[in-house]
Amino acid sequence: MSYPIEIKDKAKNTKSIKVEVFRKNVRTTVPHKHHSYIELVYLSAGSGTHTIDTYTVTIKPPVLHIIKQEQLHFWNINSEPAGYVLILKKTFVDQYFDHELNYLLSRLSADCALNIDSEDAPVIESLFDLLTRENAVTEKQNTVLIHLMKALFTKLLQQALLPGQKSRGSLYLSFHEQLTASNELINNVAYYAKLLHTSPQNLNAACKKETGKPASVILSEYIVSEASRLLLYTQQSVSEIAYQLGFKDNSHFTKYFKKNTGSTPSQLRQP
Repeated sequence: MSYPIEIKDKAKNTKSIKVEVFRKNVRTTVPHKHHSYIELVYLSAGSGTHTIDTYTVTIKPPVLHIIKQEQLHFWNINSEPAGYVLILKKTFVDQYFDHELNYLLSRLSADCALNIDSEDAPVIESLFDLLTRENAVTEKQNTVLIHLMKALFTKLLQQALLPGQKSRGSLYLSFHEQLTASNELINNVAYYAKLLHTSPQNLNAACKKETGKPASVILSEYIVSEASRLLLYTQQSVSEIAYQLGFKDNSHFTKYFKKNTGSTPSQLRQP
């Protein structure tokens, strides 16, 4: 007899970001999926196993576990755990216009578990504690919260460069790096595939495997995200932004933006 997989949504009816102490009564859970959010679990104490999809990890604190959207996972913890849980809703990941933060999160999401050097653990735990305190007193994400997350993600990613840590290079991440490093965005997947010494088909397959989206959608989302950021946070004219993003004219940019967002650049700027 088969049983339906439970779909959990711990971020439902909450803020876009949720940070809290890992509950000590969480020991054994049934296999379940997370709906529309990414969960980062830092464990400073505890033992047992954690299974994500078909990969079972032995819990060896200090360690960070990353559960991406729609991944099947379950815990089997046999001693009292301690640590923190950071939940990021899909709406935050998709709509927040800070490319550095999104890139850091993409880098972290390339792994399901990240071993932490014991000497760095106190700093990482302090950042989690500060995030928890800041998140408790604010109704929505603010500059302090975002900068604390950047500091935390940067510190965590340093662990990936330590001796003995497995590197999991990704064509998708290389594509993302090309987008963030480019002074001029080119709305052409084949252009970036050539830069990455691969074919558009391989790049599409890599992006679908990592995100469930083809490279063309990731590229258009990035262009729209950058356009939205420039429209909301700079004084540049719509024509200047269109030129900066590689559109041949203002009309083409306006049609492209409306097709992908449902509103024109000028409408986005309206208070």
